[in-house]
Amino acid sequence: MGRHRWLRGTLAVLTVLAAGVYSVTVHPGRAAAAAAFAHIDASGFMLDPAGSFKHYGDIINRIEASKKVTMPASLAAAVDGPQDFHPTWGLCHPTGISSTLSPTGYCWDPADDDWDTANWRPQGISGSWDAQPNLVWGGRKFALASWHGIQDSDAFARLTFVDYTDTANLKFRDVLLVVPVDTGGVDNFAPFDWNHADGVTWYGNTLLVANGGRLHAFSLKHLWTMTRSEEEIGFGADGSQAPSARWHRYALPEVGEYYPDYTPTDGTYIACNVITGTRPCLNSLSLDRRGSARDTMVSAEYVAANSAGGRAIRWPMDVNTALPLLSADGKVHADEAFSSPIWHMQGVASDGTNWFISGTCASGTGTCIHKAVPDQAPHQQAQVNGGLENLSYQPSYNGSAPRLWGVNEGNNRFVFNISVP
Repeated sequence: MGRHRWLRGTLAVLTVLAAGVYSVTVHPGRAAAAAAFAHIDASGFMLDPAGSFKHYGDIINRIEASKKVTMPASLAAAVDGPQDFHPTWGLCHPTGISSTLSPTGYCWDPADDDWDTANWRPQGISGSWDAQPNLVWGGRKFALASWHGIQDSDAFARLTFVDYTDTANLKFRDVLLVVPVDTGGVDNFAPFDWNHADGVTWYGNTLLVANGGRLHAFSLKHLWTMTRSEEEIGFGADGSQAPSARWHRYALPEVGEYYPDYTPTDGTYIACNVITGTRPCLNSLSLDRRGSARDTMVSAEYVAANSAGGRAIRWPMDVNTALPLLSADGKVHADEAFSSPIWHMQGVASDGTNWFISGTCASGTGTCIHKAVPDQAPHQQAQVNGGLENLSYQPSYNGSAPRLWGVNEGNNRFVFNISVP
């Protein structure tokens, strides 16, 4: 974490600062062509878990049976542990978001607040509004962010749970992502390294993390308590020491993973391809609870060049397993897919009808939220300062209004939610 202590420090005190917003059609030659968010053939897109769940599950079961790790009674119990900060709900930096969208949210502590000096890069956003239809987990409201680090090395990945049930008394908990390993007959766990942890979706006990070429699954059923606070990750080389997760109090081991297109026979990493081919990149993720329709997860590709064509894909979810829905062939097949005209697409969310897309603004600079109806041109809804990343749609429940959540990664970072434009 870059700091030799259990927790990161104090979340910044926040005040709401908002600027103008406008709605325009995306213009050609700048942020994107004035083209439609268009349906494309989805029949070639699939996710293959292969034997990964058994492979990781066997190691996890042996570790837990050995009593080398213990689990907290609940996520709330983990988050309720020692706190060395007293954050305040609000927005601490100029967001660029119009006050008409009723923006609110929170900021990270100063050590995580900017691109130049912070060790971690926030990427994905989800929350208890995805985890359960009633928007809460264990009776509490949580926001969830995914991060990669250290800086751009992709050497580590973590999740941060923020309990905002009482906005006058926020609590958070960093959890390091790890990989179960069996080295020479010794069960252990290692860094979730060389993984650009990007989008995240929380569905039941499952936490899905995108990594471009793969989709990784973690489970709150296996939230491990660390009893050693050192830089090392694991039980030591010979497996004899107490568990440590790089100064984190908790770790989550990977329980399975999915490979787009096909599974390499030797388990090696194979890069994804943006725009073309049947191995799409999985960069952003969000959940779409569509009422009576089947729950789905939507993913999107980031295209580095000033180019349209990044693909957004809808994947079916299985409410019984809290995982992507497997077909009879043991693979997950996409429900539908689109080609997006938005440049540098960083995130997508859907309410079952409309799509919300983060990417370059119509002016060609800055980052904006765009709204699209399938097979129509997107319209720009709001500009967001600081390098907007992933989005997440919070549906209505018991008369509550829906909200759209987002996170930025540049300088002056914040997590926000707004009225759905």
